[in-house]
Parts: sequence; structure tokens; C-alpha cells
Amino acid sequence: MNNCAKFKLPAILEHYQHLADRASKENLSYSEYLYKLLEFENIGREQRSKEMLLKIAGFPKLKTIDSFDYKSSSVDKSLINELLTLRFIDEYKNILLFGPSGVGKTHLAIAIAYATTQQRIKTKFISANDLIIQLESASAQNKLDNYFKRVIGIPKLLVIDEFGYIKFNENQANLFFQVINKKYELGSIIITSNLSFTKWKEVLNNDEALTAAILDRLIHHSHLINVTGESYRLKQKRGSKIVRYF
Repeated sequence: MNNCAKFKLPAILEHYQHLADRASKENLSYSEYLYKLLEFENIGREQRSKEMLLKIAGFPKLKTIDSFDYKSSSVDKSLINELLTLRFIDEYKNILLFGPSGVGKTHLAIAIAYATTQQRIKTKFISANDLIIQLESASAQNKLDNYFKRVIGIPKLLVIDEFGYIKFNENQANLFFQVINKKYELGSIIITSNLSFTKWKEVLNNDEALTAAILDRLIHHSHLINVTGESYRLKQKRGSKIVRYF
């Protein structure tokens, strides 16, 4: 069985003996026994792949659609179910989630992105602030091309969370444009934002032309979702009696 380790067949190494015992009891043929061994190995590889992609995605917390509170949200459940089919990935469409803080935008973004990892689709989650920090660091080290290829280009889905909380200077705005431009019609982007489109210029160094170019690329093929409702965090605080209303 040393060859199992050599050829990286851990599931076969783990299960061959009890499957052999089962094959003997059930009078399975050699081909049936081999098929079941390979089936275990394939299942194991798929699970390890999902776990690796989930780790690489970098979600701050794991959120699934099962825990999303539709009753407290304006979100169309049928639309979310459609997005969870992941057809938008094949169509290179984007998802733009708007709304005030705490209404579940990030929850929805993570839930959809989690579904992609479970279909073994390469995904990257990052906050807008961390994205800019990493871009500037890569630029300072003359590694920007490598960053675009590795972090922006390779994932089929890029999730940018909390756009709008931090204002960009000229260089940062230009770097953000490059991210959107690199991904345009070559992959999908999910962006969550507390700002309507009319206020994006304020974040992007008040550069009207740049803002228009970014929005043009994002909106061209996209699902625009306005998320309204009661803040999850305020609701939880009120439920735990941390916040008192007078």
C-alpha cells in the first residue's frame, strides 16, 4: 500500500481493507471492488478540493443562504435562488448589492460565493479596504502584474465587500479601476456597498470619467439588488437587551 501514498491515493489507503471485507461478504467481483475503491477516492478528492477552495476564498465568517432572514428583508427570494444556480458565473455577470449597514448584503454575498466553492469554482472574497492595501503593497514591490494574475485573474468570482466606507485617493481609484477592467467579461464580480451609484464618485476621488468607466463595466452584465430591511445587528442587540429604546 506504499504506492497509495506515493500516487496520492489517501482514500484508497484508508478504505481498501474494509471494502475488501465487504466485497468478500457480498461476493463482489474484482471490477465491482475496484469501482467502489475509485469511487471513495473520487469522493475524497472532491471534498478536499471544496475544503481547499473554501479556505482560499477567505470568507471572514461562513454564511449560508439557509440562515438568511427573508422575512426581514426586501430581497426577492426567487432571484437569489436563481443566482444560486450559478448561471451568472457562466454568463460572466456581476451582482451589485446595495443597502444600508446591517441588512444582510455581506451575508448574501458570502452565501452565493460559498455555493461557488461547493461547485469547485475558484473564488476570492476581500474587503474594498484590504483590496486597496494589497494593491498598493504589490505596486510598491513592483509585483502588481503578479497580483492581478494571481488574486484578480485566477478566481472566476471576485467578491469585494464594503465598497463606499473608505474614500480612495487618485492612485487608489486608478488601481480599483484596473481591478474592474481586468475582470470585465472574463469573470464575475460581487460588490456590496452602502452607497447608491450617484455617490460612487465621492469614493473614487471625485473622478467623474473614471467612475463612469467603472460603472459602465460593472453594470453592463449585472444583477442590481437593493437590500432594505431592519439591521441584523440592531435586531440582535435589541433581542439581547443590549440596546434600550425610549
